[in-house]
Parts: sequence; structure tokens; C-alpha cells
Amino acid sequence: MDIAFRTNTTVINQLADMVSENDVKAIESQRLSFKKKIRSLVIPTDGIIEGDTLKDTYFPSGFFDGSNYDIFISHSHNNEEEAHLLAAWLKKYKNLSCFVDSFAWGSADQLLKEIDDKYCYRKHSKTYDYNKRNFTTSHVHAILSMALLDTILRSKYCIFIESTESVPLNSGLKKKTLSPWLYEEIKFMQLLQPKRETKLFSEGLQKAIVDCKIAYDVTDISEFPLLDYYAFINFNNDKLLLDY
Repeated sequence: MDIAFRTNTTVINQLADMVSENDVKAIESQRLSFKKKIRSLVIPTDGIIEGDTLKDTYFPSGFFDGSNYDIFISHSHNNEEEAHLLAAWLKKYKNLSCFVDSFAWGSADQLLKEIDDKYCYRKHSKTYDYNKRNFTTSHVHAILSMALLDTILRSKYCIFIESTESVPLNSGLKKKTLSPWLYEEIKFMQLLQPKRETKLFSEGLQKAIVDCKIAYDVTDISEFPLLDYYAFINFNNDKLLLDY
């Protein structure tokens, strides 16, 4: 990964009129069909589920031909529509491939459901075993974490969509998110991008609702250069990274 940026829903909505419904559908078609190989993976002949195989099948960090995504887009579940619009715009006008993190989330939910139905469901009570569910969840979330890390590492750029949904606690200099996954992605971006100074980019370029809320400090996203409307319009992939 070369550098992480941030943008906001206001900027994306300015770009939205330039994107058609078919453009967005093409992006959404990237979602994998998880029923295809799931039975053979979740119900192996030797009784052992291969974690690496699950990761590569359901959370691929690149395309099937081995090439990588140009941009990783991090966003709140409530901003999924804006993330798809941004990915569609970048593909249509800049020919940049985007990985939208909600694609992986759909994978995790479906994969976990399949595993739990097989190994954790108690038919007599029609409930799931609590301890077994904790065990399977920890494994699937570990696989997802490593897949997201791998995708961010292999992408050229990352864009975080800042909004009242992704960063709901914003008081002056402090910014906090309630999503542990957004917190993780932001930390990955901070740790993976080279430590170097850049000029302004404008010169060139969880779904589950719970009562327990835990806040994570993401004030450091302010260090990510902000992409406004004109930065996207003037985007030139070859000249994006200016003087360091």
C-alpha cells in the first residue's frame, strides 16, 4: 500500500450523478457466490476445515488472475450505497478496480452461518451452542482480519469514507468510531503506509445492532489527505503520489 486517503459522503454524492445504475450493478456483481464450494469446504472428508482454503475462497485479496485491487474502500455498513457509487465512479472514469470492504462482510456472515448450522446447531432445542458459537466466530473473524490485512497491503491506495455513521463521536479534536472493524482497518492503513510527507492530494488526485457500544479512538484519520470533488475529477494515477 502506498498511501491512505479519506473522503466523505458529501463529495461522493457530488459524483453520484455521473454514475448509472448499471455501473453500480457491475460493482455489486463482484460479490462472490458463497454456496458454490461451501459444502466441500465446511464438511471436509478428514474432519478438519482448512482455514487458508476458506480465506482464499471467500475473502480473496486479489483477482483470480493474481492481480491486485487498485483501491481498498473502508466504510460504515450504513454507507454501503455511497461506497458502491464511489467504486463505480472510479472504475468508469479512472479505470481503477476497487475492493469494497462490505463485500467481505457478506462473506463472513454467510460463511459463519454455514459453519454454525453444521457444527453448533442443537436440533432438539432448535438453538445454537453458546460455547461452540464463540469458537467458530473467533475463527471466522480471525480469517476475515487476515484477509482484510492482506487486501489492504496489496492495494495501491486506501480510501476511508468519513461520515456521521463511520465516526459518530466527533468532539473537537477527538474522533471515535463504534465499529471495531473500522478501527482495525484504519489501524492497518496507518501501520502499512510508508512514513513520508505528501503534498495536498488536490494538487493531483456493522450491520449488527447491539446495546453494548464500545468507542475506539480514530482521531488519526485526520492525517489521511482529504479527497474533495476536484481531487477525484483531476485524478491521474501516474501522478497521484507527489513529492515525498
